[in-house]
Amino acid sequence: MKTGLLYGVVACSKTRVRCVFCGVYIPKASKCIEQHTNGAKHKEHIELMNLNGIYFNNDVLHCKACNRNLPEDESVLKHIEGDDHANWIAAIDDLVDGEFITLDAFLSCEKDEVFCEVCNSSFYCSLQSIEEHVNHINHRTNITTRLKPLNGIFPVDNEDEVWCKVCDAYIDNTVQSVLGHIDDDEQHMEWFTEIEDLIENQEVSIESYLANEHENYAYCNKCQMEVTCNARSIESHVHSEAHLNQFGL
Repeated sequence: MKTGLLYGVVACSKTRVRCVFCGVYIPKASKCIEQHTNGAKHKEHIELMNLNGIYFNNDVLHCKACNRNLPEDESVLKHIEGDDHANWIAAIDDLVDGEFITLDAFLSCEKDEVFCEVCNSSFYCSLQSIEEHVNHINHRTNITTRLKPLNGIFPVDNEDEVWCKVCDAYIDNTVQSVLGHIDDDEQHMEWFTEIEDLIENQEVSIESYLANEHENYAYCNKCQMEVTCNARSIESHVHSEAHLNQFGL
């Protein structure tokens, strides 16, 4: 993060300068400028720029998300709270939710592209390009491959089906069926909701159980012991005196 004394401060008149980020005027005295640029509000605006695709160039703020320069009377905070920017952020967040697409490099203004982890590819960041990417069959296939070991889903001898360990159910081995099971099957979702509620902040891991077909146990990192991976056993463990003592309770 740039925090130089004059970063974001531009000449305005013989007696004042203007902080472009904060949208305020400051007396043209080194002490006043230093006090402002070292202040929490100024640093917060710089942080917000790095999270919202806004950069400072040639004494002007430019928002990559909205693809426009900000007028002089529009501070960083005022802009990101405006409808246009807020709607873009909401739309992009909705598109990338659960899609393993990272926006960090774009929003920090390091790149014009976003990166898809499951496809191992970068592409130009726009609502249209992201929508096209996440709906492409190659991406849906890669998402399915990534999600199977996170959801206890394994291949079987019959290549037309896969087996869900969590539900003890067979599913058609198609992108639509597997993703539909993960996202919409009531039994599958209830199992995860119940287990995740039990292990939250308890340092109990179920990753190995989900990723390995023949694994029957969750693992408590706090107690360094295996626990049968079902709701009843995990609930009994996290409420046990031995486990609670590990947290000093």
